[in-house]
Amino acid sequence: MINSLQGTAISKGQQRQQEFQDRCRAAFLNPVLADSVAATIKVIEERKEQGIKPEKIWTKDFEESGTCSVAEWMGY
Repeated sequence: MINSLQGTAISKGQQRQQEFQDRCRAAFLNPVLADSVAATIKVIEERKEQGIKPEKIWTKDFEESGTCSVAEWMGY
């Protein structure tokens, strides 16, 4: 979450709330999830440096055009 407060004035209460959120954010993150995300980002950065293309996760099984008939839709 990026909070850019350029050109705005916030009240003392809003400042305290922002500081509290910044201090507590790490405590609310799931450590396992945070470790997993950090490891994934590290691997992605290493692959970028080596020039390896990202893994292809989604593949297209088939491509249809137009609409199917009711018989095809019902399996006849």
